[in-house]
Amino acid sequence: MRYALLLISLLVTMTAYADDTSSIDSIVNAYYEVVSGPEGFIYDADRDANIHADGALITKVFPDGRFQRHDLSTEQAMISVPYDQAFFEYEVGRRIERYGNIAHVWSEFEMRTSPEAEPYSGGFNSISLYFKDDRWWISSWSTQYKDPSLNPSKASAVEKLTDLNTEQFADVVKSIVQDTLQACEVQGGMQGRAKMNLAVVGEVNAKLVCSEE
Repeated sequence: MRYALLLISLLVTMTAYADDTSSIDSIVNAYYEVVSGPEGFIYDADRDANIHADGALITKVFPDGRFQRHDLSTEQAMISVPYDQAFFEYEVGRRIERYGNIAHVWSEFEMRTSPEAEPYSGGFNSISLYFKDDRWWISSWSTQYKDPSLNPSKASAVEKLTDLNTEQFADVVKSIVQDTLQACEVQGGMQGRAKMNLAVVGEVNAKLVCSEE
């Protein structure tokens, strides 16, 4: 009986994990859900690991200039369980850019102490993904936290991206590609480095080129 219950529990978990990675929207939803919960919440490290690729890189930029860059296991080691206080991270804006089996998501978020509370902080996530083995994987993500000293605009910064001129958008593309420059090494198994070719001729065209050095 105990074995049967364990097997059923395992099957339910596997189904839930599969649902998390079936689409870009699903994996981004899971990205936020897995870390959000009330006081006493038990963070599901296995679920979080399931949506990330091996070697996924995490970059955080804080308003005071502090900078962090590490892998998922380092990120997980900083999470105390059960939560000694409630933490909810809610997405308030999303823009998906996809070409074939790679995708990028601009995601604006807010942090709250409860679902009904006013946000006490927030920021923007730059999430890079790829599709392999009939599912999506997060290869890297970067977070820029909002500066509380700046007055927030009514328009989301995600929406404002469409108003950038060519030179400004080129800078945005460069920041995105920096997160995926290690794609050749991490996912492709090559010893060389990934190089970026960026051409600006009326519009921005960016592509990654793998080369062995």
